[in-house]
Amino acid sequence: MIVISLFGICLLYCISCIVEPPYVPLDAIASQSHNHSHNYENELIKTRGVVVDLMNLSDRNMLLNIMDNGTELPVFVSSSFSSSDKDSEKLMLKYGDVIELQGRIQQYRGKYEIAASEGGLKKINSDNNDKGAYFVAEIAEYPSNYEGRRIRVVGYICKVYKRIFYLCSEEGESTGYRMRVVPKRLAEPELEKGDKVIIEGVLVYNPRDMRYELELISLSCL
Repeated sequence: MIVISLFGICLLYCISCIVEPPYVPLDAIASQSHNHSHNYENELIKTRGVVVDLMNLSDRNMLLNIMDNGTELPVFVSSSFSSSDKDSEKLMLKYGDVIELQGRIQQYRGKYEIAASEGGLKKINSDNNDKGAYFVAEIAEYPSNYEGRRIRVVGYICKVYKRIFYLCSEEGESTGYRMRVVPKRLAEPELEKGDKVIIEGVLVYNPRDMRYELELISLSCL
């Protein structure tokens, strides 16, 4: 009897490895509470979308926002299956990257999200390296990789001063990463706290203040 049970468990495991999870578009996930024909909650699915936001959490986990066909959905990405920093660096997601992922649909605070492991994400437009915009959090974790390079960075305005302003990884300034932006003059005098922008500039190391900062070239609001 035990042998038969073990055989059944092994058989189910092999089937789960072979059978491809169904593709479910983001709008079907978001509207499933109004769709009585099928509920995908707790199911393993495959989907895709454009990365429009990224926030690093504790223990190297991430929270992404992906969008497709006008629907935006959060994705909680666990790095527990990633064995080294090298694996994490391979992902290096940027604003505008299109990703394909496998994950399980769950509810968090009454809203649907997708829970996935870092190994379940695949960037399907990796040739977008020169056109995409990085996130503040990605630059802050590996600043030396970008030193001296002309890059585009997406984030939220969190502080505005006369000669400088700060770009944050999320709305508000109490948590998350911040990047100091140094323009010769403010390209957008009406900048306000909370504005989401894409900034193009050169990342340099300021030895006097012992920190990295972005020398502004151009700025556009999202």
